[in-house]
Amino acid sequence: MIDRMNDEDGFRVLDGVALVMGAAVASVHLREIIRDNLTGFGWTLVWCTFTWVSLTATGPFLFVVRRFARQKPGYPRVGDGLWALLGSPWLVSALLRSTIGDGTSAYDASFATGLIVGLAIVSLIALWVIWTTWVTVSPEQAARTASMPWTNRVGLMLAVAWPVQCGIGLVVIS
Repeated sequence: MIDRMNDEDGFRVLDGVALVMGAAVASVHLREIIRDNLTGFGWTLVWCTFTWVSLTATGPFLFVVRRFARQKPGYPRVGDGLWALLGSPWLVSALLRSTIGDGTSAYDASFATGLIVGLAIVSLIALWVIWTTWVTVSPEQAARTASMPWTNRVGLMLAVAWPVQCGIGLVVIS
């Protein structure tokens, strides 16, 4: 019990708040594709998309909370920065989508283009960082990259799965 109380890298209440904010971002993106006549496969696709977008969109909120509210030494690590980077296109496009009225074809085209271009740019950056952090280094240095805390590991997992980000973006804009 005492080891758990001294664990500074564990999940905290503010981390949960960041997850809820990421879910709010995901709900802004998915409100247009939820319909009453979806099939079982459609609902599965919606829930998988919602889960992925909310997890990814949590990154910028979690970065701010852990960087400025807790101010831990050694933070951020590579995965933490990548998580914040990968979540930023979802956050920015959700802010634009919720403030500008949707429904016009010009708006829908510019929103789709902005989201896909943003996802492509951050995915390329994530690919470059992953390549220089894991592939071109010694195995010992690569093993140190994937160490604690849990936010670092989740960020690295999302960065490695960058093609899924682009695919989820295509689901959201269609």
